Amino acid sequence: MYKLEKFYPQGFNFQQYRDDKYSDKYSKEHIAGKSSEEFRKQGFWPLLEKHLEKGKHYLDAGCGIGGWILFLKEEGYDVEGIDMAARVVRALTEYDRDLKVKVASMTGIPYPDDSLDGLLAIGALEYVEGKVPQALAEVHRVLKDNGIFFMEVPMINVLRRLAYIPLKRIEKMIRAGGGENSTFSNYLFDKSELEELLEATGFEVLTVQPHELPEADGHYGLYIDWPFFRGSAPYRLNLLGKAVKALANAISPGVASTGMVIVARKRKYE
Repeated sequence: MYKLEKFYPQGFNFQQYRDDKYSDKYSKEHIAGKSSEEFRKQGFWPLLEKHLEKGKHYLDAGCGIGGWILFLKEEGYDVEGIDMAARVVRALTEYDRDLKVKVASMTGIPYPDDSLDGLLAIGALEYVEGKVPQALAEVHRVLKDNGIFFMEVPMINVLRRLAYIPLKRIEKMIRAGGGENSTFSNYLFDKSELEELLEATGFEVLTVQPHELPEADGHYGLYIDWPFFRGSAPYRLNLLGKAVKALANAISPGVASTGMVIVARKRKYE
């Protein structure tokens, strides 16, 4: 697990930035702007659909602007949500007063023991600074025996391990030596390390698969990590980026895949 940190200009208030980003206007516009097709075309949707059952109770932890909650409810599933951003939660409940969404974190899930059939954490676990084991233990607590834990997290792929992370370490050493302060951004996860942590917490890992943007010319990781691969639109690659993506995928999805999807099941102890 690698702790990714970012450097911001002096006087930059990261919390204020987040509050402004998730303003009521932003949240409401993006909630209303999502279409079901955006979720259906995600590469992990068939896998998620395989593990969901109608009539069972699910929680989306770190639900953000609620796209997956709204989509899954349209599909007939019983889904509630939690998120740390109070403005987003307020916007969601104003958009649809029937939605059950609360302000909470993955380290303090406001549900009783053994109460949920499944929990989704899509792009959420990586933001739990310093408390990933506690978050996994909390997920384990609220799930019923054989309950499903479905997560998507950024992974330490080959390119990141061999080039990106060493360069980030050098950058931190230089900038910190110059008196700049860094701020936690998110974690990148090692596949084997996360599997071991899940097993130690009481989960059985059922599936692990790479995850990337569905568009042929899109790639979140290559776009974010390497500015010289960026095309003219957000998360779209230029010709060089497309060539690197094609070569990496020809070798193995693990070479450059931005994230990984893991499906785990809470073990039932006799």
